[in-house]
Amino acid sequence: MSPKYSDMFGPVLRQLRNRQNFTQERLGELAGTTAAFVSMLESGHKSPILEMLFKLAYALKIRPGLFLDEMEKRSGHDLRA
Repeated sequence: MSPKYSDMFGPVLRQLRNRQNFTQERLGELAGTTAAFVSMLESGHKSPILEMLFKLAYALKIRPGLFLDEMEKRSGHDLRA
């Protein structure tokens, strides 16, 4: 069965947010959005547009591509070997 990539973003976001010890409120402030929207992203009820992905990455002080790297690892299709 193929992985559903849209379901992988939320857990990756939550993991990266927790690594920074940020609350959803703090990440929302830094990314220019709300805690409610961060919660919807993490729960899979929303998917980020590209601009928001960059804002979240910069708020977390990571490369935007790290989201995709982590999602690729979870999919079992890590091609960077």
